[in-house]
Amino acid sequence: MKRILVTGGAGFIGSHLCKKLLELRNEVICLDNFFSSTKKNIIPLMTNPNFELLRHDVTFPLYIEVDEIYNLAAPASPIYYQKDPVQTTKTIVHGAINMLGLAKRTKAKILQASTSEVYGNPQEHPQTEEYWGNVNPIGIRSCYDEGKRCAETLFFDYYRQNNVPIRVVRIFNSLTGDQKVIYYKNGILKYKKFIDCYDDIKNEIENIIVPCFGKDNRYVLSPISGIHKHKVTKNGYELFLTWGKQIKLTEDHGVFILNKNQKIQEKFVKDLVIGDIIAIPNQIKWIDIPLMPFKISNILKQDFNFYVSNDDDLERIINNKYFINKCKQSGVGLPSTINNFKRVKRIKSSFLKSNNIILNSNDYIVLDDSKHIIKNNINIMEEFLWFLGFYVAEGSLVNNNGGDYQLHFYSDLKYLQKLNQIIYNLFELETKIYSSDTKPHICIRSKIIFELVTKYFEFGIKKQLEKIIPDWIIQLPKDQLKWFLLGFWEGDGNHDAKTTGNKLIFSSSSINLIDNLNLILLKFGIIGSTCCYYTTCSKDNPKLYKGYLITVQGLSHYDISRLDTVVQKLQRKKNSDIQWAHIKDIKKFDLIEENVYDFSVKNFENFIGGDLISCHNTYGPNMKINDGRVVSNFIVQALTSKPITIYGNGKQTRSFCYISDTVNGLISMMEQDKYVGPINLGNPEELKIVDVANLIVNLTESDSKLEFKSLPLDDPTRRKPDISLAKEILKWRPKVNFKEGLQYTIKYFKDTLGR
Repeated sequence: MKRILVTGGAGFIGSHLCKKLLELRNEVICLDNFFSSTKKNIIPLMTNPNFELLRHDVTFPLYIEVDEIYNLAAPASPIYYQKDPVQTTKTIVHGAINMLGLAKRTKAKILQASTSEVYGNPQEHPQTEEYWGNVNPIGIRSCYDEGKRCAETLFFDYYRQNNVPIRVVRIFNSLTGDQKVIYYKNGILKYKKFIDCYDDIKNEIENIIVPCFGKDNRYVLSPISGIHKHKVTKNGYELFLTWGKQIKLTEDHGVFILNKNQKIQEKFVKDLVIGDIIAIPNQIKWIDIPLMPFKISNILKQDFNFYVSNDDDLERIINNKYFINKCKQSGVGLPSTINNFKRVKRIKSSFLKSNNIILNSNDYIVLDDSKHIIKNNINIMEEFLWFLGFYVAEGSLVNNNGGDYQLHFYSDLKYLQKLNQIIYNLFELETKIYSSDTKPHICIRSKIIFELVTKYFEFGIKKQLEKIIPDWIIQLPKDQLKWFLLGFWEGDGNHDAKTTGNKLIFSSSSINLIDNLNLILLKFGIIGSTCCYYTTCSKDNPKLYKGYLITVQGLSHYDISRLDTVVQKLQRKKNSDIQWAHIKDIKKFDLIEENVYDFSVKNFENFIGGDLISCHNTYGPNMKINDGRVVSNFIVQALTSKPITIYGNGKQTRSFCYISDTVNGLISMMEQDKYVGPINLGNPEELKIVDVANLIVNLTESDSKLEFKSLPLDDPTRRKPDISLAKEILKWRPKVNFKEGLQYTIKYFKDTLGR
C-alpha cells in the first residue's frame, strides 16, 4: 500500500483523484488550505480509514513521509487566481519548490499538474508538447500562466540537478452489477447483468445499440456513446414496484416519473417516495432473427463423425461416376464395397463428402456406437420450438460420465402424448411414456439430440433448477416465439380449468428464467405480475423451496398459439410505449466500494435495466457554482434562466475532458517510468464557445438568451491538445465525449441548486 500526498486534494480534480486513489487501495493524504476549494467535496471520504485531511498552505514547507506526490495546489479559476494574483504566484511557485524539496528528501515520485495555459494564446494549432507557447508575462492572467510555466521549469531543474523522479502533465479543461440490461451487439440481442455487459463491450462500443424512449414516449433502438464503470461509497436503493418489478440503483441515479402535471420527469432515486409513478416499457423495438430449417449434420459436423442410413444413398453411389472411377483406380472391388454398405446399412458422412455425394433432405443420421437412427433434416420450426420450450419447463438431463446421454420429460399424460408425437414428427424417433413411477415421463436416449439441445442451442448441461432461456430465443419473431412459450406453458403445468381462459401462469424456481420469460412477454406487449412463493417437494420432506410465479391478466384472449394478435388492457395509466408502475416500497442499503455501471445514449440518455425499468444514467462533478469557468457559468445561468454571458464573439475554441478521463490520465502518468513529460491530457474535440452555450441551453431546455460582452485581456482564442504522446506512452485517450459529460454535469448542478 502506497502513501500518497495530493496537494489541492479538496479541489475539483483533486477530490476525484483522492477518491480514485483510495479505490486503488492506497493511503491518501489530502492537503488543502480551502482558499478556492470546499470541504464538502471530500466529506464522503472522511470515513475511510486510509484517508487523512491535512489543512496546510503549500507556500510553507511540509515534513511528512510519502511515496508519491500529486501537486495540484493552485486556484485554477480566473475568479480565484485574479482575486489575489501575488498569492496565486506564490502558491504555484513556492508550492512547487516545497513539494519538490519533500520529494527530494523522501525519494518520492512527484507529478506536477500543469495546464494548457502554459501555451498562452497559441499560434500553433493544435498544441503539441514541443510548442513553447505565446504568453503575455505582464497581463492579468500571467500570475497563473507564468506561475505554471515557472513550476515546470523548477520540476525539470530538480530532475536534471537532483535526479528527482518527476512527471509533468498539461491538463486541458475538465468536466466532471447485478442488474440486467438489454442491448444488441452487432445486431445480436444480449440480456445479461451489467457487470457482464461491461466486460463484453467495454473495448468495442461502436456496434452497440440499446432500446430507449424519446420525447414522444416511443421506444427506438439507439447506439450508445459510452459505457461507464466506477466505484461508489454512497447509499443504494432498491425499488419495489407494481407487478413485482424491482431495481437497484445508487442514490444519484435517476428514473423517470410522472409528475403532477402528467409530464415525464427524471428524478433522483434518493428523492423518490412511496407512491411515485415510475416508467417501465410496455412495448420496445426489437431486431428479430428467425430460426430457419436446418440439417443436424451441418450443425454438429465439427464434433461428430456421422453415418448416414438411407437405402436411396446406395442407389446414388452405384450411379456416381466419380465413385466408380475412384474404386477402379484404387483396385477396390465395387461389388464388395456396395455389399458392405448394404450389410451394415450405414454410410460414413466423410465418405459421401469425399466422393461428392450430397445428402438428401430425407437422409437419416446415426453415430457409430448408437442404435438410434434419427431424421437429419429439421424443418417443422413450430414443433421444434415447442419441444425446446417443453424441455425448459419440464426437461432434465442424465449424462453418466459421458457414456449415457438422456433427456427426461415429466408432465401430465396428455402433454406427454403430444410430446411423443412431436418427437416422432421431428426426428422420426420412437419413444414411449413410462408410468411405473409416481409421475409419467418420457426418456430420449440420443447423444445427437442431447448435444443439439444442450450445446448448439445453448440450453447448457446444467441441473433443472439452473436452466435459462438463451438470448437467441428472445430474438425470435413473435410468430415463432409463441410456440416456444406454448411449449413451456404446457410443460409447466400451472394451469387448470379455473385459470385456463382467464389468466396465464408461468412458474419456475429460477429467477433468471423468470426474468427471461418477462422479457419474452414484453415482445408481445404484455406485462406480467411476478411474485415468489415457498413450497415443499413432498409430504415426507418438509424443507421449503423458493419458487416464482408470473401471472398475466387483462388479455383480449388467452390462446398462446395466437399470442401475436393479443391486446392487454391494464388499469394503470399508459403513454404510448410507456406503462406506469407505482412504487410500493423503497429499501435503502449501503454500497461500500461497489462498482456501478452506466450507458450513455446520445440524444436519449435512458436505457432499460433491472426488472425492465427505464433508467437515467447520471453522476456528478465537484465543480463550484461560482468558479467562473465556461461550463459551470453557462449551466448555472441556463438553469436559473439568466442571460448566458459570452465574452467576445463566441468563436473562441476550447476542448473539454471529462473528470474521470483526466484522473485516469494522471494516475497512468504517475505509474509509468518511461517518460517524465510534459505530456498533454485533454480531449482533442475542439468546440466554439457559442456552440457550447447553445448546447447547454438546449440540454437544460432553458429560455436563457445569449449575451455578448467584451473579451478579457489575454483570453486565448483557440485551444486544442495534441494527445499523440498520451496515446503512445500512456495508452490513454478520453472516453467520454463532451455532450455526455455535460449532461452529467447539468444534473449535478440541478441537484446542487435544488439543495
